[in-house]
Amino acid sequence: MRILTQNLINNMSHYRLKTTYNTEGAYGSVDKQPIYAHHNLSCDYVTFYDERGEFIMTVPDTLDGNILDAINKLYAPWKDNQTLVEGVEHMTLEEQDKCGIK
Repeated sequence: MRILTQNLINNMSHYRLKTTYNTEGAYGSVDKQPIYAHHNLSCDYVTFYDERGEFIMTVPDTLDGNILDAINKLYAPWKDNQTLVEGVEHMTLEEQDKCGIK
C-alpha cells in the first residue's frame, strides 16, 4: 500500500517533496516551517511554496549558475574570512541605494 501511495504522489515526471527550515520565534525560540517543492522533470523546473502553499519562486534545475547557486554564494561569501569566493563582489554605492541599504 505504501508503494502505491508513493506512486500517486510522485510519478515519472513529477516529484512533490517537502522539508523544514528554522525561523526565529518569540524570545529567541526557533520555529520550524515547512517548505514544499514541485519538481517538474518534463520541463526541468523546480517550484517552491511556503507554509501556506503560496508560490515562492521557480528555478530551472538544469541551469548552472541559477538563482539558488547565487544565493548560496551570497549566504557564505568568504573563502577564509578575508577573501570573497569567486563571483562575489562588493555592491557599489549606486547598487546599495537601489536596494535601499546604504
